[in-house]
Amino acid sequence: MNDNIRDLAAKISFLVVLVILVIAFLFMMRPFLFPALFASLIVIICNPLYRILERWMGKRRYAASSLATLVIFLCVLVPIGVFVWIIVSNATGLVAYISNELQTGHAAELLDKANGWLGEKLEQLSSFLPEGYKDFDIRGAVVGGLQSVSRIAYQYSSHVVTATAGVLSFLALLIVFIFILFAEGSRVAAMALSLVPLSEKHKEILTHEVQVAISAIFLGMIITALAQAFLLGIGYWIAGVSNPALWALVAVLITLIPVIGGPLMYIPTSISLMLGGRWGAGLFLLLYGIFLVSMVDNVIKPLVMRGKVNVHPVLLALSLIGGGLWVGPAGIIVGPLLVALLLSMLRTYQREFT
Repeated sequence: MNDNIRDLAAKISFLVVLVILVIAFLFMMRPFLFPALFASLIVIICNPLYRILERWMGKRRYAASSLATLVIFLCVLVPIGVFVWIIVSNATGLVAYISNELQTGHAAELLDKANGWLGEKLEQLSSFLPEGYKDFDIRGAVVGGLQSVSRIAYQYSSHVVTATAGVLSFLALLIVFIFILFAEGSRVAAMALSLVPLSEKHKEILTHEVQVAISAIFLGMIITALAQAFLLGIGYWIAGVSNPALWALVAVLITLIPVIGGPLMYIPTSISLMLGGRWGAGLFLLLYGIFLVSMVDNVIKPLVMRGKVNVHPVLLALSLIGGGLWVGPAGIIVGPLLVALLLSMLRTYQREFT
């Protein structure tokens, strides 16, 4: 009996120490979380390319990994870097343009009317409100917020970003992680799966399900965002919106958010056109967005994900927003990754255990 108690105490002590060490390790590796997750996502999606190169090079893993990393750097990372540089380098001008529109013209008049109406309502409730409520100014708050965004945009403008060591270190870490995961990812995954109390058959099924789900979810999001941004650029050009190509590039990032990303890019713009007296252009862009841009989300994603994963767009949107609130920028990858893993686990359980 005493031996059993000692064995149980030893196991509990070992598990406690192991959990503490894992938590400490994860906390230590936190600065590398985002590049590691981003690299993992790229490796999973581009794994077929690596397999082809590996067979072509006679199973030499590191040679195939080097070539695959080079291809991804030239065909994926460089275009993404140019894309982000264009957006960031023009962010200050865009924010200044919007701020100027809000301080003059129809938009300013509308905000002033809204502020007057709100002031009247607050006056009626003055006995229940704290001192200083009369100083509230809607237009001032909006313009002040945009000025803050403008300052942030300037801090991350192209001149600052290109000189920031953080960007270069992130890129270097990303390349290193991609190279290592291509060459050793299967071994790392096998070692991790060895700790999972499942049969080899179930481990293989789960691994395949996770790879397919992650590839389908992220490819669906990316292809849909590119299609919606392209259509939005055409709509902006027809409606006479200034810098339609630049706004289309911005739309690529915003429309990555399922369900709400597209409307965020055409509803405010439509309202702005209408407030500026261009009712025809504003109404066109609104209808164009509703019946064409938003419909793309219901066409492309089912085609990309057909037979691979069935996930509701609202769940994807919540995973992006919730992941971002949870772990910051890395949440745009962590959220959908968790959804993909959860759905794969549920499908495996339903098929194999029920």
